Amino acid sequence: MSIRSLTTETRRRIEKLIYKISKGQPITLKERIQVEKYSLHIPFIASKLKKAQKNRCILEHDGLI
Repeated sequence: MSIRSLTTETRRRIEKLIYKISKGQPITLKERIQVEKYSLHIPFIASKLKKAQKNRCILEHDGLI
């Protein structure tokens, strides 16, 4: 298994999108596809995305979104 690396710019862009997901802010379908693509190949991104989705569910359940 090869370890894939991200440029700093790409990592920051993906982290901003994940932050938007966690806060329930809208992102485009193209952005969502990008995040999913990276999460399939990079475990670090996958774990951040999973935490963001869990946080969003909590906020929705509490009626904050």
